[in-house]
Amino acid sequence: MSDPAQRMKRWPALDAARGLALGAMFIFHLCWDLAYFEFLPQSFLESPIFHGFGHAIAGTFIFLSGIGLTLAARGGLDLHAALMRIGMIALAALGITAVTFLLFPDAYITFGILHLIALASLLGLALLYTPAWLVASFAALTLALPALISEPAFDIPALQWLGLGTHPPITNDWRPLTPWLGVMLLGQLVGRVIAAKGLWFLDNWRPRQAASKTLVLGGRHTLLLYLTHQPVLIALVFVGAMVLQPGQTDITSDASNFMTGCERQCVATGGEAQLCTRACGCIAQEAQLQGMGRAVARNQLSAEEQPKFNEITKACLRRLVPQPPAP
Repeated sequence: MSDPAQRMKRWPALDAARGLALGAMFIFHLCWDLAYFEFLPQSFLESPIFHGFGHAIAGTFIFLSGIGLTLAARGGLDLHAALMRIGMIALAALGITAVTFLLFPDAYITFGILHLIALASLLGLALLYTPAWLVASFAALTLALPALISEPAFDIPALQWLGLGTHPPITNDWRPLTPWLGVMLLGQLVGRVIAAKGLWFLDNWRPRQAASKTLVLGGRHTLLLYLTHQPVLIALVFVGAMVLQPGQTDITSDASNFMTGCERQCVATGGEAQLCTRACGCIAQEAQLQGMGRAVARNQLSAEEQPKFNEITKACLRRLVPQPPAP
């Protein structure tokens, strides 16, 4: 029988877990902003530790979404409320795509974490009342598919979101359906175990200290804080950079020289001037995002960085230059 009290119930322990993930995300984006404005070495953005930290944060949010989806239906599924929530996330995802397209036209977000959570939640709803073995099978399949299938046919923009292509797109956030749907489904399985074993801890834990109360408050407003925190952080770091002027050497002229040389070489090989400007801007921007902006601007790429730079160049050209149809 449907239990409205269970459907409407919030568990402070889950909110606190979301709050912890939010705190980690704030630190991650703050590090990115500090490196972008040269308070930290840009090579830090390319370190395995930093990349792993980002994946762990994303995985935590997606996993907790799976748990929450299952527990929210414990007293009976309120389909209208569930679809309203998913619709809000989808609208926020579209808003992020629009804003990043205006700010970073050559690296805008096409399928980031909010896009993934919206679609994965819809698919998760369809599996809510199916046998656990079926959910586990889908989880294993989606986690394994990227290792089993990697085909150029999936590199076209209409299919990239599946995560089965040979090259990820140039974007500031990339969470394709595979393997990340598998993380959501694992969360759903854990939610089923929690519901079957009883919710003693979730039901009885309450925040006592200021820190835990802050985490719970943040976890209750995850979407709002996700959408607003980065503009605030960028503004604060930008003001700090204006005052403290980090970095002892100004590389503006070096970057300008790179753009001039890149555009000249592109035009000399038959490229259209406007397209060359966009391609070189894409290369410079992505190199900056990958922590190689200074090295590229000064033509000081290391032996380890050169292959990455070559791949960035190819990816920018693939995005901007129309490709001939396959035979």
